Amino acid sequence: MRAILLDADAFRCLHGLRLLDATLRALRPDRATFMTEYIARHELNLLDAEVTRLEAVGAVTIVPVMRSSEAGRRYRDLQRRADKREAEAIAWALDEPRASRALFVSRDDGARRLATEERVPNTDVMGLLVEAALTGRLERTTLREALAIWDDRGQQLCRPADYEDFDRTFAKREQQRLTWATSDHNAG
Repeated sequence: MRAILLDADAFRCLHGLRLLDATLRALRPDRATFMTEYIARHELNLLDAEVTRLEAVGAVTIVPVMRSSEAGRRYRDLQRRADKREAEAIAWALDEPRASRALFVSRDDGARRLATEERVPNTDVMGLLVEAALTGRLERTTLREALAIWDDRGQQLCRPADYEDFDRTFAKREQQRLTWATSDHNAG
């Protein structure tokens, strides 16, 4: 199964919704979760205690992108087209063969568009929550309760622009999931 690559905004969103630990716990037996060093050490500096705790227990692995590496070169090229943090994450993901690249999770539409252009599978926070629920280790009822805040259109805490209600949006992300799940099947 594909590894997960979290962007800073996705991490903040899961933390704000109080779903970070439950999501990582659900995914952990099957997948590794990564963040690039810039995201972990700079973008999430206000959540450093959380990042450090999750890194210490092995729930998240922080990966550097060395300037002298191939990923470092790609990062400089991609930085012309994206924010520094997203460019670093996408450059790192491109080190893996296409069929096994990490699933990039971001709230940023532009970052996900760039990931798509570079053939890095990607989704938003709702898509990651669907992944966690499909493991059977994170109950849909838990997610439905936590995401009830999104039913109020005035609440913008990480709410996807296309959010209708929990069940319809869950089904939509589950359908979108087929694009990277098929690659997993073909890779193995």
